[in-house]
Amino acid sequence: AFGWDWIIAPKRYKANYCSGQCEYMFMQKYPHTHLVQQANPRGSAGPCCTPTKMSPINMLYFNDKQQIIYGKIPGMVVDRC
Repeated sequence: AFGWDWIIAPKRYKANYCSGQCEYMFMQKYPHTHLVQQANPRGSAGPCCTPTKMSPINMLYFNDKQQIIYGKIPGMVVDRC
């Protein structure tokens, strides 16, 4: 579908995703974000939901030398937002 014919397996997987707005409480952890929001409240889009935990998937694929490689690819599945 994406022209990724170099991937042997898995043929498909569920990546999951985060959506929507997050609470402003998280800004207490990140002072920079809080300051930007306070300085320009109408100019910023506000906080959006992002992954806080991700996990790998095991993949079988061809490398650039056409060798078959089995590897664990990090950060491929969203586990928590």
